[in-house]
Amino acid sequence: MSEETKEQNRAFVGVLRSKGFCWMSPTNWSNTPGNDVWRHDTAMYWSHAGKHFGISSAGKWWGSLGNKESMTPYFKNNMAEYDRILREDWASEEWGDRRQELVFIGSNLDEGDIRKALDDCLCTEDEMVVYRAQLRNYMDSTLSVQQGGGPSLFDVGGTDHLDQ
Repeated sequence: MSEETKEQNRAFVGVLRSKGFCWMSPTNWSNTPGNDVWRHDTAMYWSHAGKHFGISSAGKWWGSLGNKESMTPYFKNNMAEYDRILREDWASEEWGDRRQELVFIGSNLDEGDIRKALDDCLCTEDEMVVYRAQLRNYMDSTLSVQQGGGPSLFDVGGTDHLDQ
């Protein structure tokens, strides 16, 4: 085990329980079998207790509906909850409510070490440029197929929108 891995593992010593929601990046944006594009729109539930750890699907992010107004029919009987989601959960106009929201419970925890270990898992700014390009490429190819035009000529591995 490398020294860096040992250092990262040390951040979680004392954690007894952790839970929350996370947004995970797809690894395969193509329109081929085995793709995991669904990750972009799917909230993942993180659950850990003792030696047991799991990440499972928790439904779709509200942001996957396209815009805030598309959410209102779901809250016609509870607009206070709609307002709360926009106020507390809406992370950005670009990504909607997609975010990382985790809680760690334990003894003698070092929040700074845990935060650094988790931040090291996040996409860098350069990786987010690629993420945006791959998302645009996927959406272009999906819209092309939905409109009956067949696969998009832009679907060449998810890197053709890197000309920003």
